[in-house]
Amino acid sequence: MAIDCCEIEKWANAKPGEVEALSRRFEGLDDTLTLVEIARAYVAQAYIGDGCSDLDFDRMALDTMMKTGHLEDALRLAWDVACRKPFNLDALDVLLRIVPPQHDIWKVAAWRFTRLLRAIASTGDGTSTQSAFCVVCVQDEYMFMRAALELDGISSQELVVEGLRSYDRFTVAPGDKYPHTNIYFEITPFNISAL
Repeated sequence: MAIDCCEIEKWANAKPGEVEALSRRFEGLDDTLTLVEIARAYVAQAYIGDGCSDLDFDRMALDTMMKTGHLEDALRLAWDVACRKPFNLDALDVLLRIVPPQHDIWKVAAWRFTRLLRAIASTGDGTSTQSAFCVVCVQDEYMFMRAALELDGISSQELVVEGLRSYDRFTVAPGDKYPHTNIYFEITPFNISAL
């Protein structure tokens, strides 16, 4: 595993200025950021403020706006969230769906979205608790499975607690990009039931 969620919690609490600096570099589309730096900044968001993107907006309401033709409202909401929370995969996904690819907003969203997915992928391989992908909210588990691994067939989800660490284990239909039947996500940054 390239990063350790518990170590990042200590780092985020001890050096919030460093977290902020990495976050600003990410917001500024800094191409010199490594995947490990992006992953550290992403996970640190769970430990500072209200970092979990689950709380930012109701994705079902946003999808309804998009289906009913209220694209300006959906765009405004998604862009507002993406500006306040640049690590929010859900908001970035919406922007990629409704903004034309030639627009600068689409380019910003695409840069952030692809790098976040690659950074999450760099945290492990998902085959066990020891090599779980690290995420900061439930929505990011589903987004990562759909967008990065192209997994659609989820048959079950189970919480696994090992000491102070917690994981979600999904049983999935294997695909070309993920040929296994179980996928693990470390959810320690946001699972308070393990404490």
